Amino acid sequence: MRAISTVLDVSLCLLLVSASALTLAGTPAQDRRSGPPTAPDSADEAATLVATSTASVTYRPADSANENTRNRTVHDTLAGLLASASAANAEPESATDFVRAATATVGRALRRAGISAQVVARPSETLPTSYSPTSQSTPERSGRVVAGPAPPPDADVYAAAVAVREVRLTVRTWSR
Repeated sequence: MRAISTVLDVSLCLLLVSASALTLAGTPAQDRRSGPPTAPDSADEAATLVATSTASVTYRPADSANENTRNRTVHDTLAGLLASASAANAEPESATDFVRAATATVGRALRRAGISAQVVARPSETLPTSYSPTSQSTPERSGRVVAGPAPPPDADVYAAAVAVREVRLTVRTWSR
């Protein structure tokens, strides 16, 4: 009776080892050119990073016609910096130095974290962005600011949204 049990155990073991070898052999290898895959949770993780990491931005105020005007420094979360940049970009007298500095700071923070992501900030309320060349007014600014590169056209894109001070931030990550 003991010999039959041993033969049965060995047969079952060989069957399981063969099945696992076939399973592994049938699994396609990962494309090494594309790098590690990005999970759908990566957008949530990037949004959490943007909402919780802080940074300082130093810029020259837009109204600094006077040479004695000092540079200003703003310290906030990355999301807060983009919300402020979005609000500044919606103003006719935009603080373009601040907008550039804030988007560059957020882009650098994402790269340092090793995240391929783009963050788009725009006011929650839809602002008119149309402009008629025949009108005498200047075009209204949309308040839209972008930090980080655009995803490749053939990549799988994942998104998460965060709202800060009436500004909606869309964080997009991709798998390439």
